[in-house]
Amino acid sequence: MNQNAQLRKVQSTDRPVRSSLEEVTPAIERRWFEFDRGAVLRQIDLVHGTIDENATDLGMVAVEGVFDKPLSDELLRSSRSLHLLAQELNSLRGLVARASGYPRANKKLA
Repeated sequence: MNQNAQLRKVQSTDRPVRSSLEEVTPAIERRWFEFDRGAVLRQIDLVHGTIDENATDLGMVAVEGVFDKPLSDELLRSSRSLHLLAQELNSLRGLVARASGYPRANKKLA
């Protein structure tokens, strides 16, 4: 790297300088919100699917009796707990899917 390099600030005079908040239209804010909500929904779906699938696998191993009874019972309890967690994620997904927009700021910007 060049240690003597300097950063230059370039300022354009083509348009007036505005605060970034003035440029955020309701349509842009809506697009941002839809993007954010979609990203959260995809993450919930990914985690939900993984937990649910692994809970089912643990339950099948427990029922098959691959391990001794106390361990199989613990696997079954864990499987049930994971299924409950998957149900909670499903409920959370519904709340996120119904969200309509970003929360409004409490303070008025100057």
